[in-house]
Amino acid sequence: MQGWRKRMEDSHISDLSVGPNKNTNLFGVFDGHGGKEVAQYVKKHFTEEFVQNASYKKGDIKKALIENFLKMDETMQDKNGKAELKKEAKKAKEEDDILSQGGPKNNQMDLFRQMIDPKQDPNADIAMFTGCTASVCSIHEGKLYFANAGDSRAVLCRRGVAYAMSIDHKPEPETENSRIEKAGGWVSEGRVKGK
Repeated sequence: MQGWRKRMEDSHISDLSVGPNKNTNLFGVFDGHGGKEVAQYVKKHFTEEFVQNASYKKGDIKKALIENFLKMDETMQDKNGKAELKKEAKKAKEEDDILSQGGPKNNQMDLFRQMIDPKQDPNADIAMFTGCTASVCSIHEGKLYFANAGDSRAVLCRRGVAYAMSIDHKPEPETENSRIEKAGGWVSEGRVKGK
């Protein structure tokens, strides 16, 4: 299997000295689920949207992070966001095809994927079939701010001791399960399905 590599669905940011006063650093890891399209989209847009956020400009970093997570979802659903996700899906497929050329061949599996992969439909809403978790840290004027979505977490290590800076965002708590159902989704085998 020499030359064959597994497709990576993660992306990250490490943007130093951003914002009008260059006094904010942003770090984030975005773990693609069902593909890398959304993780790549968030990588491209997270910092730009964050520094344009009104709450950020007022110095409310906590609120700005929350709003920016929601903004990423919102922008992926507009016309331009959907078009960009389709381009990312096409690019990801082309990269996968190149990577698999040097790897083990499984024509039956390739055919099966083509038949059931809903992202292959030209009219597919890519954001409905893929997503990403996110773990972000902002350092602003000497203070640390953490935000996460999904089962990703931030941990701060100090003198060899790990301190949890976030809580995994899982669908099991009743309040979260209820929120998911109200949004048109459902939980199956510990995973969020639907919207």
